[in-house]
Amino acid sequence: MEVTTSHRENSTVAVVSGRVDSMSAPDFQDALGAAVDAGGSRLILDCTELSYISSAGLRALLITVKKVDALGGGVCMCTLSGPIREVLEVSGFVRFLKICDSVADAEASFANSSPAE
Repeated sequence: MEVTTSHRENSTVAVVSGRVDSMSAPDFQDALGAAVDAGGSRLILDCTELSYISSAGLRALLITVKKVDALGGGVCMCTLSGPIREVLEVSGFVRFLKICDSVADAEASFANSSPAE
């Protein structure tokens, strides 16, 4: 699992690749937490290369969502594969996460909302 972040004008994009499972979930949580701490209250997770996420990964994601919500921001996941989207739907994460088709759509969704900073 690898997370690479880049800061944009209105958001932070975290590209997640590989598998987020019980072994990598702590690193996943740390990487997302560092992105939020660096000013990423509008966090976009580009999941183009994410191949798997376990319940431990979902827990790390939930912790990040709560942290971002406390800052008045939001989390958007985009470019989801069918299996990843299904996991988010079955687990109920789609009720409190934005889901977009692309990074550009996610950035636009944040550009149309009031600033969190």
